[in-house]
Amino acid sequence: MPRACGNPATADALESRPFGLEEEIAREKQARRDQFDALFAKWLSNRAEYIQPDCELTCADENSHFEREEELARLITTMPAVYPWMIFRKFEVLEHQMVRADSRELVLLAGIKADLLRFEMGEPT
Repeated sequence: MPRACGNPATADALESRPFGLEEEIAREKQARRDQFDALFAKWLSNRAEYIQPDCELTCADENSHFEREEELARLITTMPAVYPWMIFRKFEVLEHQMVRADSRELVLLAGIKADLLRFEMGEPT
């Protein structure tokens, strides 16, 4: 009995598929990246809107702004990262959300981030 990889009909059928597994994975990763980038851009825009010099938000508008910021931060940080650089964007969001945190917590976070950077840069283990 011939093996599947040696069967020309099987090989032709595999090659005639519109998208193979690798292409499907690449498309899914790109879709997740696009979704992540869109959320991160909205988060940055929300932050920028608040710090504009001519920003005159009412108390209700300010509450709405911070609720939106927290919701975007939650969506960003809970979305699975498909590329390592996404983790660092998540750290940026987390660092911003921790502005009211104790400085010791920020030092702990910075230490973890430094470890990740060292590994990302290929420091020997």
